[in-house]
Amino acid sequence: MRSNPHAKRDPVPLKYARSMLQVAEAQGYNGAELLRSLQLPIDPLSPSADLDSPIDAQYYSQIYRRVMWLLQDESFGLGLRQRTPAGSFRMLSLFIIHCETLEQALRRAAEFIVFCRTLSDVPSAARRPVERLGDGTAFYRFPSDVELAESDDTIDQRYTMAHTMAIWRRFCQWLIGKPLELIAVHMQASAPDNPEYFEHLFNCEIHYGREHNAFLLAEHCLDCPLIHTEESLRKFLRDAPYHLLVSQDDDDSSLLSQMKRIVGNDLSHEFPSVVTMAENLNMSVRTLRRRLKDLGTTYQQFKDELRKEHALRWLNQPELKINAVSALLGFDEPSAFHRSFKKWTGMTPGEYRASRQSPHSAEKSA
Repeated sequence: MRSNPHAKRDPVPLKYARSMLQVAEAQGYNGAELLRSLQLPIDPLSPSADLDSPIDAQYYSQIYRRVMWLLQDESFGLGLRQRTPAGSFRMLSLFIIHCETLEQALRRAAEFIVFCRTLSDVPSAARRPVERLGDGTAFYRFPSDVELAESDDTIDQRYTMAHTMAIWRRFCQWLIGKPLELIAVHMQASAPDNPEYFEHLFNCEIHYGREHNAFLLAEHCLDCPLIHTEESLRKFLRDAPYHLLVSQDDDDSSLLSQMKRIVGNDLSHEFPSVVTMAENLNMSVRTLRRRLKDLGTTYQQFKDELRKEHALRWLNQPELKINAVSALLGFDEPSAFHRSFKKWTGMTPGEYRASRQSPHSAEKSA
């Protein structure tokens, strides 16, 4: 019998499934009844549930799709003034995935959002979404509180805006394959009674009572290349947006994130052995292999994925020759890099670079 190629998916922490059920409950739906209707072999609402235990992403996806269908809204229960019809995020992602830089993606995303808002009775004030300030910094502006938040309560508006900005930051980080470091966050709302929550959410300075809701970031961040393709976007969308809902701390504490930090950004040297990696993580090799198995991967697959991630990023920098990228990745021979890259992506490094430089020509030949 032929196996389903999509049957095995990356696991996700059970707490993300509980989070989606809580979104439904906040809108008046019974989470327990919703779970029973799906007939899943998990119970994220159980008081004894281990919220950090991994579950198959297909279970999470089933919960997500049902909640989005019930709410007829892809806005994750944020309380936005304008509902987000199902499929909107996919269309936005396809609209920007072939952009070369983060700045191009941000501008095109703003264009898409403004167009969608013209189809409804929700006004959208004209403004520059991206502005280089000429001092090495730049602004990325969001809609105003009154444009975005459904509630007229200033506290609700503040939380809606903050969570919307945090989700968008995580999406940008996925697009460029690395953290989007912020100098500061500007918010129109007045300072809250508990500023620590917002400081923890963004991990940078927050200035309240400002003219715009905006990210203040280093100008060079706008020039970061997008590292993904339609193929990797399909996987991202298939597994649903739990990537966008997790906090930065969750990302930083995951096993794979810890392993990435141990390896570092210099892949030209030899990878640490599985024994060395286990020692750095203060666990036995057997435990490390078991935990990787629970995540649906192996140590070799982790190394391959990390090399692939860096290869995609460096190939988007045209000033780097392909042989230089091969050396940066620690390959002794460029031919070995070519074979590995084709195994990872189905393309040679040269074909991938050409597709990123001329996306429209690839569409015409499809």
